[in-house]
Amino acid sequence: MKEIRRKITTYLFHSNTIFVQLVLFTLIVSIVPIGIIGSLLFSHLSSSVEETLNESYSQIAKQYVANMNESLLRYQYRLHQIADNTIIIDELLNRGQDTNPYVKGKKVTVEVRKCLGVEDYNKFRNCMVYSNIKDAKIYGDKVSMIEEARKESWYSEDRILSEGIFTYLSVDRQENILSLIEPIYYIDTESLKKDYLGFVKLDIDTTKLFEPPKDKKELTSPYDIIVLDEEESIVYTSNIYSTSVLEGLAFDQLSSHKMIFKDNKMIYGDRLNLYKLKVLFIFENDFFDRKQETLQNSILWILFLLISLIAITTYLFTRSFSRRVGCLIQKIRLAEEGNFTVTEEIAGNDEITILDRHFNIMLKRLDELIQKNYIQQLEKKEAQLKSLQLQINPHFLYNTLETISSLAAVKHAFDICDLCEKLGDIFRYSLGKNYGEYVPLEQEIRHIQNYIFIQKARFGNKFDVVYNLEQDLLKNQVLRFILQPIVENALSHGLNMKQTKGILTISIKKDEGCICIEVEDNGVGMELNQLIALKEYIQANEVSKEDKKKGIGIRNVNQRIKLACGNQYGITIRSKPNEGTCFTIKLPFIQ
Repeated sequence: MKEIRRKITTYLFHSNTIFVQLVLFTLIVSIVPIGIIGSLLFSHLSSSVEETLNESYSQIAKQYVANMNESLLRYQYRLHQIADNTIIIDELLNRGQDTNPYVKGKKVTVEVRKCLGVEDYNKFRNCMVYSNIKDAKIYGDKVSMIEEARKESWYSEDRILSEGIFTYLSVDRQENILSLIEPIYYIDTESLKKDYLGFVKLDIDTTKLFEPPKDKKELTSPYDIIVLDEEESIVYTSNIYSTSVLEGLAFDQLSSHKMIFKDNKMIYGDRLNLYKLKVLFIFENDFFDRKQETLQNSILWILFLLISLIAITTYLFTRSFSRRVGCLIQKIRLAEEGNFTVTEEIAGNDEITILDRHFNIMLKRLDELIQKNYIQQLEKKEAQLKSLQLQINPHFLYNTLETISSLAAVKHAFDICDLCEKLGDIFRYSLGKNYGEYVPLEQEIRHIQNYIFIQKARFGNKFDVVYNLEQDLLKNQVLRFILQPIVENALSHGLNMKQTKGILTISIKKDEGCICIEVEDNGVGMELNQLIALKEYIQANEVSKEDKKKGIGIRNVNQRIKLACGNQYGITIRSKPNEGTCFTIKLPFIQ
């Protein structure tokens, strides 16, 4: 399993370009959380929609039941009005002015219609008062004798006196009729005897009574209504086909104010408490399915747009990123082929830009080192050629000087003898193999004294030399040939152009653990721009080929000291016009 996972990881992230890796990584990291969040969101919203629909269905059912209870209570009140009407009771007892049964029946009919009113009259199928007084016959549109009622199939004296409500199927009209019964009693105020005078029966068309409000039904999901009596017989149904869902249902659960799901339908049960009727509300579950499907499609579209946005953004970003990386790779490939030409820098401030910037710097330095090495090789070959051209046997030079000195002595030209002796010492110091790179400071001073002796012979009495030397520092080791270029510069550019006699001062002292050698003249000095140019020249890492041809000079001495001893050592210069120039050589203290 680990091997398979390793191979998949290698294939996806290690075998593809960084562009593909970034796209895959971003999509995986974004799609998985988005998918999980989308699923959780859909589940939550689906539950919320279901709860909202259940609450909506519950409110519809409760409102309907409340309206039905109110209507039945109103009808019962009208029955009470009829049963307690004194005019009707008097006519039934034959205590009116007229004993004609039809005249009495007409009066009762008028009173019944008054009590029924006009508000709900269209819902009433019929209303009849049945008299139980055999000696006082009465007949009319709304009144008859109880013998007529006994002929009907619905008549049951026990039910009339006990239940007060029953339903029956009208034979002639083939429709369900809900009948409300109210017994009529007369109570004698003197004897308090209660006499049964008959009953009033109000027939209500269940289709009009229980029909749901059309305007309300259109605003919600479609639903059907089934009304059951206490014996679980159907009193009313808004859709005859909806009764099939009743098969197999436990009727004790139908009025528990809970949703029951069956056959893709949601069934909600409630009761009409006044007459023990059960009301079932059957909602089509496809309405919830449509809501859920709409919600699912909306979430899927949102997720699709979000993932598309992430994919497009990732593509654009990674494309730009990979192009910049590709540009850097191209530079590396060109460098591998030997092309160190720095092209345009990669724009930006991120890590790629930093890598590109440092890579460009590295290419420039590498190119400079290659050029420098190439030039050094040429110079080395040139120096070797010059060395071969100038390679002369030192003994030949010494013998020649000895010959000149002997001839001068014969001629009593002792000053020439001295010059030859000093020049011989200079040749031995310069060409001798007994001297290494470092020499004691006193030998470097002796070499300068020989050099100045020859220069004084050249310039005559044009300058004097003053030595301020700390004797305990003369044993210190210093680089060879570091003073002659400085002294030569002071004589050639400082004192040679001075109209009066000059003074050259050479001082050696110890300062903060270092040795300071000062070569100071009181010559013509330098202007500020000349001084700045000279300082920049001796401190520069690279100079032109023409400057290098000048030979050993101040810059060479400064570079030798820094390379051998460190950047904290070297030459510093100060100068003022017409006052002179001072070169200070700072060296480490080496015993």
